[in-house]
Amino acid sequence: MLKLLCMFFSDVPLPITIPHERMIDRMTDAWSNDMVVLVNDKLPKLLVILVVAFILYRLVKLGTKHLRWLAQTDMVVKSSRSAQLSTLASILETAGFGLIAFIAIIHTLGIFSINVAPLLASAGVVGLAIGFGAQTIVHDVINGMLILVENQFNLGDIIKAAGFLGTVEQMTLRRTVLRDGSNGTLYVIPNSQITTVSNLSRDWSLMQINVSVDYREDVDRIIAMLRDLAQQVVKEEKFSDAVQADPAILGVDSFKGSEVIYPVLFRTKANMQWELSREFRRRVKMAFEQGKILPGDPLRVFHYPEPDKDSQSA
Repeated sequence: MLKLLCMFFSDVPLPITIPHERMIDRMTDAWSNDMVVLVNDKLPKLLVILVVAFILYRLVKLGTKHLRWLAQTDMVVKSSRSAQLSTLASILETAGFGLIAFIAIIHTLGIFSINVAPLLASAGVVGLAIGFGAQTIVHDVINGMLILVENQFNLGDIIKAAGFLGTVEQMTLRRTVLRDGSNGTLYVIPNSQITTVSNLSRDWSLMQINVSVDYREDVDRIIAMLRDLAQQVVKEEKFSDAVQADPAILGVDSFKGSEVIYPVLFRTKANMQWELSREFRRRVKMAFEQGKILPGDPLRVFHYPEPDKDSQSA
């Protein structure tokens, strides 16, 4: 039994006929040599690898911590870049830790004379197979990184992407989640399907309100009334900070049947136009009721009185 153990644990081949004492001495010498090599050569290299890996990991943690701190500053929060920086910090931390661990493991195996070539070849084959099987996921991640780097949209923006319109509720490297403001539908869109983005709330928003008035109303009177109502709304305290330009009354835009359209434009901060437009419509309705102004109707039929035949003949 002792011979078998010595043959198993010792690097030196031992013949069966070696006496027990000599066999034990050889095994002891081999183990001693291995320990000397381990302590004097392999262990210092292993410590260097671990120290370097730890330093690199701490540098990655420090960089990602600074990014997360930067994402919480007032200037970044106001510019809506906080979500991008937080996501980028998570990506860098995960990718950096994985890369550092992989390199450290490869060098550690090399210290113990383990051939890493077959391992790297196998990893390459497995990675290639996964890449072919998950091309869509890879495309999602790459497109998601481009969206973050190029700052195409942010959390809270109203966008139209992949044929869907909604507010951005969540952003990851693989998907974008939109919430439809009209019925609350939640759209989950893979980033690979986002080829064109229409951002309806980047930097500022423009609201056009088409006021429909009856054809027989005086044009100058209606324009003056709409201008006065628009100025009243933008001068209110709760709307004054949101407005970025004076409202524009464009005049007569179109008419159909007895309907005449008067467009009114409001330029506000991003996503601040909805409440202002509702208040303006409320005031228009009240003004119509007080001035007995009839709204337009494209299906309404009206007739002008025919001229008197006697007056024409005269």
